[in-house]
Amino acid sequence: MSSQPQKSCPICDNDAPPRSENKAFPFCSKRCKAVDLGKWLGGQYAVPGPPASPHDIAQELTNKSD
Repeated sequence: MSSQPQKSCPICDNDAPPRSENKAFPFCSKRCKAVDLGKWLGGQYAVPGPPASPHDIAQELTNKSD
């Protein structure tokens, strides 16, 4: 039986129990999970690169369904 190293929460740096014991994984709590979501929704996190136009997105979706 191998023991997995303890992961730390990316928001508060506390220990985050493994997924099997923690529905909020990789966060330590529902609160930290909500804080992270708020950062995404508030624009504090962003995927690098230029924004995609709605036309480019539609084109990409059309190509994937072919």
